[in-house]
Amino acid sequence: MIEPLHDVLLNWKVHPSSIETVESHPNVYKVKSRKKTFYLKKRLNSSVEKRIEELLLTSFLLEKGLPVERPLLTVSQQPYVQQHQVFYSLYQALEGLPVQVYSLSSMEGVGTYLSQLHSRLKQYVCKYKVEEWKVETHLRDWIGGKETKMIERWGEGFLGRLNEWSYSYRKLPHQLVHSDCHPRNILVKEERATGIIDFERIRKAPRIADACYFLAGTLKDQVKQTGDEQLECIHAFMGGYQSDGTLTQEEKELMPFLVIIFLLQYTFYYNQKGYSHVVAAYIPFINRLVNSSDYQRAFQM
Repeated sequence: MIEPLHDVLLNWKVHPSSIETVESHPNVYKVKSRKKTFYLKKRLNSSVEKRIEELLLTSFLLEKGLPVERPLLTVSQQPYVQQHQVFYSLYQALEGLPVQVYSLSSMEGVGTYLSQLHSRLKQYVCKYKVEEWKVETHLRDWIGGKETKMIERWGEGFLGRLNEWSYSYRKLPHQLVHSDCHPRNILVKEERATGIIDFERIRKAPRIADACYFLAGTLKDQVKQTGDEQLECIHAFMGGYQSDGTLTQEEKELMPFLVIIFLLQYTFYYNQKGYSHVVAAYIPFINRLVNSSDYQRAFQM
């Protein structure tokens, strides 16, 4: 499987000394060549339009002074190599490592970085049509499933609030967002955000969708930590995000439940995968957040 990748890499005149699959990402390969590190990404459900849009968007962000992962051009000046229905794109490694330790300073730094990202994404004009990010679609499908298992019955308790929340959320201004801002896609070094990777899924949504997706990702990694530590991280992130532009009061009021929506999606996903021990930890954790006034206040600055 690795051997044909040598031929793919020749399109960038890269002669690898080593190629290895990235852990938990079977379609991403870490490539070493002449003391440089690259990432070769295999896109199974992509298109020429998406690959071109990624190049144009990331080039725009770099010109605006924001470090992001941009596809390298091949010898034929294309940002991809296509083999049948599969696309390959090559990227030089950015400085930093994915967020894994949630210190207050790193959370504040990520908040500041995402605020700057959204400010620049708002200025970008897409060349091709971009889909809307409908954040609640899968959740409604799971809760409305034909089988009446315990987790579906538990999820039904959120439907009333979801309908009320959705009405206000849909009225917020929509713009281009990353839509995959989980902690593994944001890089930090010495608690400073140094870049963001993987612009495969750019979509349109309110800007708080990105912010809340990141916060949900951090919370699910901290299920076993104390509530005070989790709320302090949210507060630090919010402080950083608002350093480059203030959120409206309506956005801040909607964010706590949007984070819950993403946590619910994680819970139903893990339930489908059969990870019952994970689900057993998530359900009381989400219930505690929903019933906590301190959780709501953590989003207010």
